[in-house]
Amino acid sequence: MGLFTNYYVGLDIGRYRIDGVKIKNGGKKTEIISKVSIPYKKNPFDGETLEDESEIVTALSGVGNALKVDIEDVISSALFPDRILFRQIEIPKMPKRQVLNAAKFQIVKELSISPAEITVEVDTNVNDSNLTVSAFVVRNEDITKFNSLFFKSGLPFPNILDAGYFKYNYLLEEYLSEGLIFVVFEDISSTYMELFKDGNFVGVDSVLGGSESMVDDIEIDEVKSHYRELSDSLQKLSRMMLSRASMSNEKVKSVICISEFEKYVDTWRDVLMEYQIADGTFSYFDVVNLNFDVPLNAYSLAMRGVMGNSTVKLLPKKR
Repeated sequence: MGLFTNYYVGLDIGRYRIDGVKIKNGGKKTEIISKVSIPYKKNPFDGETLEDESEIVTALSGVGNALKVDIEDVISSALFPDRILFRQIEIPKMPKRQVLNAAKFQIVKELSISPAEITVEVDTNVNDSNLTVSAFVVRNEDITKFNSLFFKSGLPFPNILDAGYFKYNYLLEEYLSEGLIFVVFEDISSTYMELFKDGNFVGVDSVLGGSESMVDDIEIDEVKSHYRELSDSLQKLSRMMLSRASMSNEKVKSVICISEFEKYVDTWRDVLMEYQIADGTFSYFDVVNLNFDVPLNAYSLAMRGVMGNSTVKLLPKKR
């Protein structure tokens, strides 16, 4: 599957709609073949809990038909962020092939869970004498439930299943390559803060508060109040994350914000700027210069498929 194709599909099962983009990769040139967004007719989530699976299946089927998804297409999607556990572990230097097993052993011990019940993906940074291992942990039952949405929609399972808070990141690769940068993603009930240094992933953490209060028509003062409270929490979290990474004295180049509910991202940027987390504060759309008619989350996931060699791929490895 996907071995002899130049077609890549990004499918984002979001909290408010499903977005899809199909691209053709010609090596030096990437062409958008088709794009579609289908909003849910009624909210399938209660907070972060999926309550109405049929609503997603109907929309996902419509997106698949609109994109003419083929079994040979490389499909990338993203698991809901709240289904992913992140852990950072220090281990002695060892051959790369042993790192995953060592990380999994520590996680199994910490969580008191059978190794057969989880999938673990790792990213590593080398220190003086140790390896800092960023481990992303998902219960296999959550992967199975997520894949079942595709099966019930008549679509192939995703070739790549990524972490939900990373889904916008693959259009930021060049921007993230230099300096210390925060990328902040507002989900429905929680907001995730990712830290990168010179293109390397450092860590991720979260605070309570998300976009669910923004969905109804509300006054702009209420929007600003929401984002002031959220930005205050993020400012505190940013200091904790920098301290944890021994980077408290380093200058943060920029912070980039994006929300699952995109309507008020520019307002959020303006509020967040007041908290001086970084030298520069930008909305995602300030940084990614593409046509706004293209669902950037799904386009980013499609580009994730083109890259292929990116680290986090939350599917059991074939051995």
